[in-house]
Parts: sequence; C-alpha cells; structure tokens
Amino acid sequence: MAVRLCAVLLLAGAAIVTPALADDDIPPVVGGKTYVQHLISTAMARHPGVLSIVVEGPRDAGKEVLVLGSTLGASRVFGKVDAPDTTLGGAVSPDGKRFVVREPFASNSGHRLGTMAISFAYRRGSPTKNLVAIADAISREVARVTLSTKNAVDPYPYDASYGTRTYAQALTERTILRHPELLVMMIHATPPGKPKNVIIGSNIGRIGKIADEDDLRVIDQGSTNLEIGGDNDRFETELPLLDATGKRIGALGLVFNYRDGDDKEAIHRKGLSIRDEVAKAIANNAALFRPSR
Repeated sequence: MAVRLCAVLLLAGAAIVTPALADDDIPPVVGGKTYVQHLISTAMARHPGVLSIVVEGPRDAGKEVLVLGSTLGASRVFGKVDAPDTTLGGAVSPDGKRFVVREPFASNSGHRLGTMAISFAYRRGSPTKNLVAIADAISREVARVTLSTKNAVDPYPYDASYGTRTYAQALTERTILRHPELLVMMIHATPPGKPKNVIIGSNIGRIGKIADEDDLRVIDQGSTNLEIGGDNDRFETELPLLDATGKRIGALGLVFNYRDGDDKEAIHRKGLSIRDEVAKAIANNAALFRPSR
C-alpha cells in the first residue's frame, strides 16, 4: 500500500503494521492537473447546470489554504487563498447573478479536508432548494473517491501510459458498488511484457503507480499486509490477488472504516471474502488489461 512499515503485530499469520513517517515518491503535478481537479471537472460534466467548482484547503500538513482544484482554470491550482471562507451553506453572490453553495470537501472516512464552492446561474426569486441538493450530491460524489488531502493533490493522470478503460477498472468499480463498506479498492498487476507491477484498477486514482516494497512483499512472496492507517480510523488490508484458477497474479488493496476496538480478524475475513469474489471474475492476468466494454 502507500505507507512504509514501522511496527509489527501478529493476527492470524498476517502482519499488522502502523505507518511510519516516510512517504512514497510521487510524480510532480503538471499544469495544475491534480486528482481533485479531475474529479470536479468530471462532476461538472455530470451536472451541466453548474457554472464552476472551486476546492480550497491546506496542502499536506500546512496551515496555508490553497486552491486544490478549480474549474475556472487549472492555472489557479496551488494558488494561495488570501481570505479563506470555511462557512457552509448557500447564498446569492453580491452581483445577484450566481447562487453559491459552500460544501465540505471531505474524505471518504469523513474527515473535512477543506471547502468546495459550487456556483449556479441565478435569477432573483428563483428556487434554490434543488441547487443545494445538487451541490450536496457533488460533495458526496467527490468524497466517496477521495482518501485524503495527499490523494486529492496527486497528479492526474498519475502515469499517462495507463488509463481507466480496462477490465481491471471496470471490475474495481463494480466491486465497490457491491460493497459500500469499502473505502478503497486497488488492483496491482504486471502488464504483459513489462517488468514493473502497477496499479491498474482503483477508485481513488493513482492508475499506473509502481508497486512499492510493501506491495512487492505481497506480490512476490504471497504475504499479507494489515495496516491501521489514517488517524487510526482505517483498516487497510493488502492480499495476494488470485485469478479464477487460484494462481497469484498480483496484489489487492482494500481499505475499510475502523474504530478502536473493532474486530480486526472479522474485517480481515471480510477482505478475504471480497478477494475470493474478485478472483472468480479474473480469467488470468492478461484479462485485467483488456479494454472494458
């Protein structure tokens, strides 16, 4: 997964680890093309009545509020916000031409990461209840596929050599829909004829990210990684990915909500059940890279 190891406990023969401070190498963001920039651009396409979406919040652990994504122009991304407004709710703009709804920009585990301002065209006296509902839907859609601020400011695409129109991505999206308890699902596999194992299916971007040492332990040795992540509120399990014949072909990363005292073994068993369900739908490694229908 995305973190290094620093402490190990034992659970049913697997390693439970907690994240260290070391971080993965991440490609630079070019031209303001962050993951959240991609998310709000696609949200605009799904909701044609929206004039603009701007996401603001701290980057990494810094306190300075920046533009993290803006449909008004990618050139605004990472620009400083001089007067951050963290209030929520809807209001008519000073010129009376727009209705702006300020929603929380949140992660899929419920952490507020910043603020999302969603603007609509407005005429005096027009109803606004439907606009608030659309803004709320957009906020929820984005949160469902955002793990953290770090994830939000990932470059998009992560690696332009890989895309999302694959069977692996379709399988990921289908599985996430069947299992709303999943925060994250990632399929790691090695493209036919290439030496590096990469993420080829994911609901939080990062398609094309090369496997790190934790991933490779699962891929090459068949180990299992179990990690308490986030603010100790995510249970991350990385399991050997199997095909329908039981052959190990990569790694499957799954993330669940977690609270102190939750039954880790039960969550791990749930992960194994999902892994086995996914395996039945994979004929072989090459099938993961075929174009989706």
